Amino acid sequence: MTRSVLVLLGLVGLAPAVHAAGPVGAVTADCAGVAGWAQDPDAPATTIDVHLYFDGPAGSPTAVGVPVTANQVLAVGCRGEQCQHGFHGAFPLSRLDGQPHIVHAYGIDTNGDPNLELSGSPATYACPPLPVVAGVKRHIAGPSILDLWHFSTYFDLMKVADLDIAGTPIGTTVDGPPQLAVAEGTTAPLWLLDQGFRRLVAPEIVGAWRFDPAAAAVMPADTITGLPEGTPLAGRPILVQGTGPEVWLLDEHQCGADDPHPACAGPESPTTGDTGDEPTSSGSDTGDDTGSEGDPSASGTETTGDTGTTGASTASTDGDTASSTGDADASGDEGGCGCRSAAPTSAWLLLLLALPRPRRSR
Repeated sequence: MTRSVLVLLGLVGLAPAVHAAGPVGAVTADCAGVAGWAQDPDAPATTIDVHLYFDGPAGSPTAVGVPVTANQVLAVGCRGEQCQHGFHGAFPLSRLDGQPHIVHAYGIDTNGDPNLELSGSPATYACPPLPVVAGVKRHIAGPSILDLWHFSTYFDLMKVADLDIAGTPIGTTVDGPPQLAVAEGTTAPLWLLDQGFRRLVAPEIVGAWRFDPAAAAVMPADTITGLPEGTPLAGRPILVQGTGPEVWLLDEHQCGADDPHPACAGPESPTTGDTGDEPTSSGSDTGDDTGSEGDPSASGTETTGDTGTTGASTASTDGDTASSTGDADASGDEGGCGCRSAAPTSAWLLLLLALPRPRRSR
């Protein structure tokens, strides 16, 4: 098109519109989770969100949406600057049943351009249930407790064989709302007051548990530190259910003072002892005594349209909005849910519980 024609079109208001580029990226899914990268070519240095939809595309009544943020560093599946815009999301535990399921991924544009589906979307995964690994199983005392904790039967609840949980010891019942606390004059660390213990809530898991730090009780520091410190909270809530109606939270036994529970046994103290032959003497022409002494040894975590929520996180690709508070694992509920992403894992056990070894209270 010649310059004179462009000028003429401009005079009559018919100048051709310049369209910006929509997001680009790629997504893959395997039994470690959903991963990929996403970038807006119009703002290549800007971090953008990605909206994941499980069990259907955006707008489907069967789809469950969740926002994640493409702000992680990838080692594979990308080139150059793309690798600075990685994302990761965990699967809904209810979909770890060995059957094929799909996940759609959409890059969210920074300038209001269309939110485009990423290369490789929809991705298909078929993963078995996670092995049940926990110190104890804690009974969730009814649907109202599920609601108080904002547990999701879609993202957090895994159906398992009765035998898989039969051998797990029963811990204390979860029969009330979560009790969060911070010390006066601080906003961190955030503690969960649980079973008479204070349990650390790391910032990166707040979204996965759908906690609201603003709702934490402000308490004198010595009141909090006066409680024995238990194990930190796991990376995401994992609920299990067999064929019965009982729903259980997998957790660790919290060790009190002089707790006889096997999980609370400290390391064995090393012991030393003398081994070897007793000194012996034998007569000789010179009358010298000889002997030997042994050396000591020691032993010893749904939306319709294009929306998703995650505790304090929401996603809506129709409105092109998403807000997030940290990166954590999948979360949500049957009717409308969302989750936060967690740092990518390459092994099932990290996706499982991320439960640390129990420590003895001091």
